[in-house]
Amino acid sequence: MTPIDRSGHRAPRRIMTVRTRLIVVASVAITALLVLVVVNAVPAWDKQRNLRNDSTTGRLGGEASLPLFIAAQTERKLTAAYLAHPSSAAKAALQGQREKTDAGLASFRRLSGTELRTDQRHRWEYVEAVYQQLDGLSRVRKNVDAREGEPDESTGYYTSLINKMISFYQALSAMDDGPLTLETRPLVGLFYASDALAQQDMLITQARESGQMTDAHRVGFAEAYGTQQVMYERWIAPYLPEQEKALYDKVTGSPEWKELQAAQRSVITPPTDELGKEQIGDRASLAQWDDAYGKVSGQLAGLNLQRTQGLLAHGFQRADEIRTQVFLQAAGSLAAILLIAGLIIWLIRSISARLRQLRQQTQEGAERLPQVVDRLMRGEVVDARAEFPDPDRGDEFSDVQAALVEAQRTAVRQAADQAADRRGIGAFVAAATERTLGHINRALGHLERVMARPDVDPALLDDLITIDGAVSASRRHQEHVGTLAGSMRQDLYDRPRSLLDLVNDAAVETGSPKRVTNEVTDTAYVPPQHAAATVKVVAALLENGIGNSTGDVTVRSVKAVHGFALEIEDTGFGMPQEAIDAANAELAQHNQATFEAMAQRKGHLGLFVVARLAGRHYLSVSLRRSAYSGITAVVMIDNKALTTMTQDVVTPPTSARPQPTALTATATGGAPSHGSLPRRRQPVLDPAAAHAQRRAQHLGAGTLPAVTDADAAALPRRSAGQHLNPILRGGARAPQQPGARAESDPQQVGTDWADFQSGTQQATEYDPHR
Repeated sequence: MTPIDRSGHRAPRRIMTVRTRLIVVASVAITALLVLVVVNAVPAWDKQRNLRNDSTTGRLGGEASLPLFIAAQTERKLTAAYLAHPSSAAKAALQGQREKTDAGLASFRRLSGTELRTDQRHRWEYVEAVYQQLDGLSRVRKNVDAREGEPDESTGYYTSLINKMISFYQALSAMDDGPLTLETRPLVGLFYASDALAQQDMLITQARESGQMTDAHRVGFAEAYGTQQVMYERWIAPYLPEQEKALYDKVTGSPEWKELQAAQRSVITPPTDELGKEQIGDRASLAQWDDAYGKVSGQLAGLNLQRTQGLLAHGFQRADEIRTQVFLQAAGSLAAILLIAGLIIWLIRSISARLRQLRQQTQEGAERLPQVVDRLMRGEVVDARAEFPDPDRGDEFSDVQAALVEAQRTAVRQAADQAADRRGIGAFVAAATERTLGHINRALGHLERVMARPDVDPALLDDLITIDGAVSASRRHQEHVGTLAGSMRQDLYDRPRSLLDLVNDAAVETGSPKRVTNEVTDTAYVPPQHAAATVKVVAALLENGIGNSTGDVTVRSVKAVHGFALEIEDTGFGMPQEAIDAANAELAQHNQATFEAMAQRKGHLGLFVVARLAGRHYLSVSLRRSAYSGITAVVMIDNKALTTMTQDVVTPPTSARPQPTALTATATGGAPSHGSLPRRRQPVLDPAAAHAQRRAQHLGAGTLPAVTDADAAALPRRSAGQHLNPILRGGARAPQQPGARAESDPQQVGTDWADFQSGTQQATEYDPHR
């Protein structure tokens, strides 16, 4: 939490020094460069690693699958021939091919699985797809041997297996490098084209064995032929490297290729016999098919292997180039970083040295500023220019120092203006409050005199009491304002007061004493210098409890180690816990509240007044939720604010004005007397406390216990008219005693006016605003 200084302002938080900031900036810059190097190097390093792993996977898995790829094509052809004409020779040929396929399968499983590390198994989901397809190989062979199912279903299994292997080749060809990806395009095309030619070979063989070619098989033959032509013309020939392109041209320009082309065209557009029945194809062309296909397929298989090996070699070569490039870039970047780090260190050392000089020059002024501000708050006159002289001019740092000195001078001038404004506002508020209280006290005095008249009507008395309560509330509010202004005079009692009496006085101050249940039982006494403030604090809390509840407010006393506590409990609406915490925080702030904070309360000054008085008179006030969902206010009176009844009577300050004797009712409830009454020992009260006691006579005791001040003498009864001067009593002239002077005697006239002059003088002295 940010600390708070004595003036109530939050102290500035510690910040990093400029040197630290420079070091941080330099560290961030160097780190950013390192991060940039890493950001640039990591993708390149990952790229070369992926290329190397792809090439490794392609070398072990891709090359290992070529024998299986060719063997699957041959087994598909022999399976179709056996299903078309199940002879013993066809069976033997198929069995021999199956052994070759199994050998290729074993090589594929070993090289593509166990010899590859886990981090090198790229595109492994395609390998697993091939494994899943191979799981059904034994079932298909069993069905073929038993001649169960459709022939196309059996041959279709091999076609699916070959297509999954081509997908595996295509996935391996998607390398993380543009030129290599371009090289892989003809390789995939070669696999598709070679399988399309193998499918044509299977369909021709199947048709020969069965003696005819169905329409569906002829359509499939035409589709395979179209795939072959598209692949060769669009995806193979334009993208083959120069060496493979020469081999490809040699294959496509050979007589065998031309014989295959002639046979393919004759199958797509077959001739008819004498009966008009379509033949499989031209007999002469088909007679050359087997020899031509054997040579061309072998040449294409060699081309596929050469293209695969060339691609893998280029993959390893490209990975090595990228790795070398990463090393060179990293070495160059690190050298640049070291150079920049050296320059930054030199710059930091230079700036740090100059900043140390600047700090030494300005530290004295920075330490003096709070002292100057404190002097201003105490009312001293300060010369800002003399306190903060102009610095020596020099480089840019001296300009900074000059700006700092000017800012310090500005702060001093503003602090001086604010201190003057605060003193002026406080004095103005105090003067206005004193004047307003004078008017209010005079109005309360008029009300008291009217209420004390013996002929006042009871109903009118109730109305006067209501008006008296409203005017008293205005008086209490003005006293709150005066207290917060800091110059409100606190008049003293002339003797210690018990907690019971103080709670009674506070209850009367609220205007609703009948709603206060005083259950104070402890016989503790508050000295005169703290009694009035304690009454105001308790009255404010009682008034808050009465205003926020419909029932009574109960006051109890509790003996504590450090003093006595008054618990003021209401059964009202209560407050949320957040509001209680906020109120307790304000009650704990005993310093002068800011005008902004008081303005936010919109005239509700009770918390500020209670906090201010508590800080001055050793009181501690806190709120908590009561058992009745209301609020319990606890006023802890420290032992420093307590005394014993045997303490000497405190003489009121000489500045305190004389107070009139409080008007009291007779023991029988009669009206107060306006005449000369026997003097009783009365405490010296401030106007508010005196009015509270007098007002209690009109409001009644309610639920308040009797006052514990038992040493006051009982008042005598009076008879009607006894309050008048003997001269005026009875409306007639008093009988002249023997030896008395005549009314026109100057000595007699002076004697008769003496009482009048004395009363006038007392009234003048009592007026607080004379």
